[in-house]
Amino acid sequence: MRKIISMLFIPLFIFAMAEPAGAPPEVKNIKILVLDRAGKKHELKSPLCEGLSYLKVKHGGIEYSVSLTSLEEIEVLSVSGDVAKIKLKYKNGKEEIFDISANTLCTGTSDFGNASFYLKDVQKILFRRGEK
Repeated sequence: MRKIISMLFIPLFIFAMAEPAGAPPEVKNIKILVLDRAGKKHELKSPLCEGLSYLKVKHGGIEYSVSLTSLEEIEVLSVSGDVAKIKLKYKNGKEEIFDISANTLCTGTSDFGNASFYLKDVQKILFRRGEK
């Protein structure tokens, strides 16, 4: 009986170990240009931060989730300890300054492979949509 049960459950476990789906569909077509602190430019696509399609930022005592799809630009204004002050420029032209963890890990893909960076190591991120 144990052999039969184990033979039935082994395929289930194998299928359950499939690879993750990757970036959510809302960010798959987003391309970004990252300007790092050394002045180097990096062209990436399908960006995520902390594995999410939005940024968790603070404005005073309130935490917000800002969708990457609504952004045109992220500028890191300053880094002090574990906190980075960033300016978000939205597609509608509005700008706002927020606090975020300086150790926020963002990822993307490039022609070279997968890329990752911390916001504290970046000057600016420009969002490009519809470009080839």
